[in-house]
Amino acid sequence: MNRKGKLGRRGEDAALDYLQDRGLSLVERNWRSGHLEIDLVMEDQTSVRIVEVKTLQAADGFDPGENVTRDKRLKLIRAARAFFASHPSGKEIKFDVVSVLADGEHIVEVNYMPDAFDALG
Repeated sequence: MNRKGKLGRRGEDAALDYLQDRGLSLVERNWRSGHLEIDLVMEDQTSVRIVEVKTLQAADGFDPGENVTRDKRLKLIRAARAFFASHPSGKEIKFDVVSVLADGEHIVEVNYMPDAFDALG
């Protein structure tokens, strides 16, 4: 795995720990269908949360969540439709973003944005 991949994996680990500490349960991690991917599928008692995790080095100077562009949101919505076609659920579907900042090998900040966007993109 390259350096960027390792950073992304550490960011996903931090995001997963953060969400589980807040009572969410992991349903799937790195779910794929063709070119579509969902970083984390989490659930609570009332909803299933499609979670996009963005990780950057703090020295880069901006919020990784800014990388969740309109195109990325639309791709996540398509991925969610594909996921729920094979994993039906009666729960409400939510789209969340977790931005993670690292300083070298250390995670320094995790920022959770629940309900970051809706299925309209």
